[in-house]
Amino acid sequence: MSKKLKALVLNSKFLSLSIDDLKSNTTVPIEWHVIDSSKKEDIRKLLPDFNVLVSTSMDISWKNESKNLEAIFMPGAGWDKISPEAVPEGCVVTNSYEHEVGIAEYVLMSMIALDRELINSHNSSTKNNWDYWPARFGPFKELTGRNVTVIGLGRIGKKVLELTKVFGMNNYAVEEFDVTEEIVSDLKITEVVKPKDMTKLISISDFVVVCVPYIESTKGLIGEKEIYSMKNDAFIINPARGPIIKDEHLYNALKSNRIAGACLDTWYTYPKGASDNPKPSEYPFNELKNVILTPHICGSTYGTASRRMKIVAENINNFYNDKPLINVVEELSKI
Repeated sequence: MSKKLKALVLNSKFLSLSIDDLKSNTTVPIEWHVIDSSKKEDIRKLLPDFNVLVSTSMDISWKNESKNLEAIFMPGAGWDKISPEAVPEGCVVTNSYEHEVGIAEYVLMSMIALDRELINSHNSSTKNNWDYWPARFGPFKELTGRNVTVIGLGRIGKKVLELTKVFGMNNYAVEEFDVTEEIVSDLKITEVVKPKDMTKLISISDFVVVCVPYIESTKGLIGEKEIYSMKNDAFIINPARGPIIKDEHLYNALKSNRIAGACLDTWYTYPKGASDNPKPSEYPFNELKNVILTPHICGSTYGTASRRMKIVAENINNFYNDKPLINVVEELSKI
């Protein structure tokens, strides 16, 4: 490619410290323009002047202005915020993962916090209440020897089982595609089943961790049948996407103490701007004491942002030099 690249980078609080990683690892001629991702109207006006977009979102309202884009490089994994209608003909779209370490650490943190009732114990102790003192409450369980099932054995699922293996847990997995004996051996997986048979493993698990991507086939994947097949003392953790679990059935199971608890990091409704605070679900999970709620923070680490920007930089270099790109999103690319 002989012409100079012009890249519009949509910045955010999460990405701001990794912009230097993007620029320092890009070795081809390129002109940068960085703008806050919340300035939707300014972005729309600027977009026609650029042939490269670095962003995790692409609004359908930019459809007419995006016609000169040749590549969209996402410093993120999920592409549900990229409007397919706004991707012009001849444009390639790539994503980047690199969040599995942060998410797996979050999952392990959640497992221990749920198991030890960390949040409730803290809140009780701040009121000089000793209800969680072992002399009154009794002992807590350990992770060692407990059963954990990951639903989805991709990058995140594998990393979770890599850590739970270290904790001496019994590893299980649900995976649509065939899993090699090498992976089974490396992660000490006791059994792998297809999604249609997932209740077999869910029913014996102490922890169920949702690790599948959010696509049409996984929407509502975890419903009443799956949730109510869990043990009464089992926990479910969702660092994937909210709508993979049917929130009505999950809420009812948690409210009735049919299952022990949950850690929910991904939701059904998100803020649209810098100051709105919508309810993350139509069900009041915040009123329950057996749930840990966080605002989609599981993969938001410095390491994740830095590694993702390095992937974007590598793709920009490859794009300029007509070399194969990493993580092309076939569902969105129009080449």
